[in-house]
Amino acid sequence: MSDLTERMLERERIANRPKHWVRLTTACNNKCLFCLDMDTPRNVYLSEEEVKAELLRGRDELGATKVILSGGEASVHPLFPLFIRYALDIGYERVQTVTNGMRYGDRDFLKSVLDAGLGEITFSLHGHTAALHDHLVQTPGAFDRLIRGLLRAKRDGRPIVNVDVVINKQNVPFIDKIVELCINMGVKEFDLLHVIPQAEAYRNRDDMFYDVREHLPRLQKVFRLNRLPGFYIWTNRFPVSYLEGMEDLIQDPHKMLDEVNGRRYHVRNYLDTGTPLECREPDRCKHCFIEPFCTTMERVVTTQNQEALQLWWVGDDPAVDPLTEPLPYGATWLGLRRATVAELPTTRDVYAEVDDAAPLPERPADARRLRLVASRAAQLQAWIGEASLPAGVELEIRLNRDTAPWMLEHADRLAVHLDRLTLVQPTHETMSAAVAEDVRDPASFFAELGLRVRVAGLPACAAPGTLLVEPLRRLDRGTFDAETGRLDWRELARHHVSREYRGKSVRCADCRLTSRCEGLHINMIRDQGLKLCQPLVDGEWAEEAEAQLTLAQPRPRRRIEDGMTPQPPAPSLPGYAPPETPEEDPLRRHNGLKRSSFLRSGRASAEVG
Repeated sequence: MSDLTERMLERERIANRPKHWVRLTTACNNKCLFCLDMDTPRNVYLSEEEVKAELLRGRDELGATKVILSGGEASVHPLFPLFIRYALDIGYERVQTVTNGMRYGDRDFLKSVLDAGLGEITFSLHGHTAALHDHLVQTPGAFDRLIRGLLRAKRDGRPIVNVDVVINKQNVPFIDKIVELCINMGVKEFDLLHVIPQAEAYRNRDDMFYDVREHLPRLQKVFRLNRLPGFYIWTNRFPVSYLEGMEDLIQDPHKMLDEVNGRRYHVRNYLDTGTPLECREPDRCKHCFIEPFCTTMERVVTTQNQEALQLWWVGDDPAVDPLTEPLPYGATWLGLRRATVAELPTTRDVYAEVDDAAPLPERPADARRLRLVASRAAQLQAWIGEASLPAGVELEIRLNRDTAPWMLEHADRLAVHLDRLTLVQPTHETMSAAVAEDVRDPASFFAELGLRVRVAGLPACAAPGTLLVEPLRRLDRGTFDAETGRLDWRELARHHVSREYRGKSVRCADCRLTSRCEGLHINMIRDQGLKLCQPLVDGEWAEEAEAQLTLAQPRPRRRIEDGMTPQPPAPSLPGYAPPETPEEDPLRRHNGLKRSSFLRSGRASAEVG
């Protein structure tokens, strides 16, 4: 394993430490031109009870060990120090805040929050000069106050101090100078946020959105700092396609869970009432980091409504009776995990993963279809190497580092069963699993195999000379809430990350298949790089692959950014009631207290704003 891969896996471990974002207020003492929160009710201060309940939810439901207190501007909440102490008291290991820095130049305020236990401060700095920063945040004097607070926090020595920058059209020509300024102040960790089309950023889009390609050399100059000892560069919402050659900076896909968590009330409302997210506009969506999740959500709901599901996966859940488990949303296959094939029912179509690698028994004449998953060479040897598949049995072979050598050595045995085989490229929730399991350069594997085998889960450029098919449309029982029978928004986001999140190279725009190809899974890209994407422009395989995909998809699959029509809410699982009205976002209820309420209560620990 290379040193770079080791560093990437370490970054993955850091990024996936359980953390929870808690909003304290929508009030802010800046007016940023790219603010993402201007569409929420302004100047609402969440009550002590609400904030404490959300802090507890992060610990109890999400298992978070780190909490980020945010806003608006969290520091203007009168109970900010109290919430820091409370978070530590209930078991969080670290409390972080992301701040505009306006209050941190005040010695007494800084001392109060550090004494309360604030362990990490991320200062939001958007310009290398007062003129640029103050213009972007629309607050005179903001730059000087932030710099003073940052230097005092560094001198104190107790908190971790880092900087985030919202990269936009105004400051991208100076991104290297902004980072250089911070380095001179002792900062070596940066979160570089790509501007996204929300709220003020979208209203000011002519001044905010920029052509990444035009500024890529300067951005890469900053990105390369991540290769130096002691430096940490994190990209946030940065388009994957522009990070070819620097795939170690692709944001951990689990960030999508944080993004969806921040919009969970909107997502819940869409799933249960069909009310689209307020930001749903194709011209906005094509710039948006969470568009891939929204597309996955839309496709899942469409599959439910059209009764087009193929595989209902229940695994080895002991509460499920495999003989009576209903197949919802049109599914035809019941997905089970068992120790042996003998434990599988024969009275219904079964898709199965089994632990055993014993020869397959003959099946009853009236047995229904069985699709077995072979994920190990020992299973291939037992099932088709030494015998032939029994009637009614299909084989799905997971392409991995164990099965691939066996297939190359026994291509003749595969050829005997081609009409009942499908090779599937697995997807992985983590890069570490991709590193451990995925075949290096799958295109070379298929070129060497030389068989017209059905292949699912890979773009045409990575599976030359094969028959391209779609993976089974699958939903897991665990994606649904056990109490309501509705899609669980958190598990739906995890489904997206582990199965549907894909990316392409900028070069893929030249491929004749690009409209019908969604690229490689994000963790295969992070592991092996966008170099695997090889645009098919001309040649025999390009023509044949285009013909195959056009036959399978007469019209390319639509995405949210292409203007997909919003779906009505899908029905609940069989046996469950229709959806209830979802919980309303507390900020939409305006049930937080205003500033004056805290001041009258005598609870305010410092002046607000």
